Amino acid sequence: MKTNQLILAAALVALAACNKESFDLNGPNTLNDEIGFTAVTKKATKANNAIISGTTYATDNTFQVWGWQSEEGDFSEFATDDASNFMSNLTISYCGGPQSRTNAWRNADHYYYWPFTGKISFLAVHPSTVAPSTTGWDATSKKPQATFADYTISNSNKTVDLMLANNEGSRRADALPMVFNHALSQIQFRARTNEDYSADVTFTLNSVTLNNIDLSGDLAYANGAFSWTDNATQSENWAYYATAQEIVYAANDAAAATYGDANVMIPQPAYVHVDESGTPGDPGYVAEVPGTKITISYTMEQTNSDPITGTVTVAAPWTKVKEGATEYNPAEAISAWEPGKKYMYTLNFKLNEILFDPTVTDWVVVEMSTINILD
Repeated sequence: MKTNQLILAAALVALAACNKESFDLNGPNTLNDEIGFTAVTKKATKANNAIISGTTYATDNTFQVWGWQSEEGDFSEFATDDASNFMSNLTISYCGGPQSRTNAWRNADHYYYWPFTGKISFLAVHPSTVAPSTTGWDATSKKPQATFADYTISNSNKTVDLMLANNEGSRRADALPMVFNHALSQIQFRARTNEDYSADVTFTLNSVTLNNIDLSGDLAYANGAFSWTDNATQSENWAYYATAQEIVYAANDAAAATYGDANVMIPQPAYVHVDESGTPGDPGYVAEVPGTKITISYTMEQTNSDPITGTVTVAAPWTKVKEGATEYNPAEAISAWEPGKKYMYTLNFKLNEILFDPTVTDWVVVEMSTINILD
């Protein structure tokens, strides 16, 4: 199972209030006709505004659900982007399980039951606090679709893990899987020295800034896939983190210390620098566009020396040939930040020691005239 997916199961339990007992027209408390959701496992995390790692879904999160019903069962009756909206923008939360049921997720106000025939296609959006610009039916793929216009990363949502899922189901006794996929990219920085300089030098990482990226884009979710557009004007700067942190020694095979919390980012191409060619107004003129960069601010304090504060700028595509190399190999470079992928950047502070190699210039021999004594 892919680690960038979160699995929920839509079980036949009620989308009902937590304090309600469920019932069925065919018999009391049978539960068999009710539509609901049950988390496969539980994992504690901060509700709705945290980046979720792994494949579990915390019980303090909430999400929204839409449902489209096909009486034919194959959605063939919807030749256009239109379908019977069985559910619309329902908030789903964890309520536990009535009777012998556990891990029940349901709407707090109403029961919803499977129809005797046909199918329902579901769309789910996490978190419930993020509203799509549009939701609807895609007649081509016969699946739900949603859009998010001008989705923008800011300090208020830099850890909000936007995810979507869809699946269809009919009257059944087993769980209906709903697989959530991450719509954004995740960026994480780590820092270390892989040689122990602690006896002589103290490193402090002051800030990391992403330069010339795009912090907004239009997202379309259709046929179970994400498509980002309007995210190629890479001209913005993002202060990833700006709190001083001392850098500690960690060998190459040891985990470096994380620097700040991970941020989510708009998926976008790793910018390739374009050189200026010709002059403005000439045919074929290509303006010079600044490439995407990482700017690292640091302080280095050596024994018996004044602190030195400086910056290092690393240009895209951010993948070096090998440890310590200064040249990039395009074949090794990432082509883009993609949805559902976490990009780990390790900042390794490495010094070249000041060494001395003493040599002595030989005496320059100057031949003088011979002096004869007592000649």
